[in-house]
Amino acid sequence: MAEKNKQLNTISSNKTAIKKIKVDINSEKKIYDIIIGDNIIESLAGLIAEIYQGSKVFLVTDKNVMNLYGEKITALLIEAGFDITTYIVPPGEQAKGFEHLKNGYDLLLAENFRRDNLIIALGGGVVGDLAGFLAATFMRGIPFVQVPTTLLAQVDSSVGGKTAINHPAGKNLIGAFYQPELVLIDPNFLKTLSERELKTGLAELIKHGFIADNKLLKFLWDNSDEIFNYNMDSLIHIIDRSCIIKSEVVNQDEKERGKRALLNFGHTIGHALEAVTEYKSYNHGEAVAVGMVGAAQISYKMGKIDREAYDFVKELIKVYGLPFSYQYNEDIEEVYQRLFFDKKVKNNSLRWILLKDLGKAYIDEDVSNQIVRDVLEGLK
Repeated sequence: MAEKNKQLNTISSNKTAIKKIKVDINSEKKIYDIIIGDNIIESLAGLIAEIYQGSKVFLVTDKNVMNLYGEKITALLIEAGFDITTYIVPPGEQAKGFEHLKNGYDLLLAENFRRDNLIIALGGGVVGDLAGFLAATFMRGIPFVQVPTTLLAQVDSSVGGKTAINHPAGKNLIGAFYQPELVLIDPNFLKTLSERELKTGLAELIKHGFIADNKLLKFLWDNSDEIFNYNMDSLIHIIDRSCIIKSEVVNQDEKERGKRALLNFGHTIGHALEAVTEYKSYNHGEAVAVGMVGAAQISYKMGKIDREAYDFVKELIKVYGLPFSYQYNEDIEEVYQRLFFDKKVKNNSLRWILLKDLGKAYIDEDVSNQIVRDVLEGLK
């Protein structure tokens, strides 16, 4: 069998190359493609027709994305003969609640959708999570396609099969692992993002370099101007590398019982920081950026990396305009206690994702509480 989860081919186009990544999930014996390209969205209907022979499509999107792209996307699908039902949810985390989940089920049933029809998620991570969980649970599973429109969704939430909605007790506590049939990534979507939203996606992308690819880190260091100026070759390259890294990890550990935890580098502190500031002060990427600096500092204090490597982590995050410290007026003990709400906690022990070199991460369950508190204090 051919080596799994590698870039299979590069297809020539008029402008830049189109990248195609084959994702092969061992546990489900499921194979699907991630296709990345400049204006690949123009081929949306044809690419969907290759993996779906029906006509009924349930398009899940939010109000902002609908206003920007809804007319074009629905026109492409209708012109190709698809019968579209559109479900529009409010923008933001509020859409990942039980009310909008139920409304989605109600509309699917009212429009006579069956398990051999198709759901398309058009939007950022919230839309992808909600649509994916709808797909995972409606009639015990209906196929779905991810069309992520934010960088955070393109390099993180659309790849790997995690779907979820929020519970009042916390984010993403109700969910399922459910893989899509196809992921279509068009970097042109990124041109309508705010600078802050672009940077939050870059945080997750940088994370993939820290845990698995020193060459990606060098490319990011050398090409920040091109990336912020939406150079398509540069964007496609970094998205491609990021998706390959994540898909390789997911293939080996879909359900996060081991190696997949490496993808949570920076997230232990990041999630705690989001929670104690009630998700108002920092978006996900910003919190993860602070968390990556914290995890690198723990790695340095434990003698796993040298000062030069720690400084590089901090400087790369600064180059991309992400925070490397946090503001919080209360005692750091509250931040420390929130660490234990993390889903990686095992037997009341924190599982830290740390660095043993740039591009090499590992799991450590034996980190001194005092080191953690010192780092949290130092990050303020």
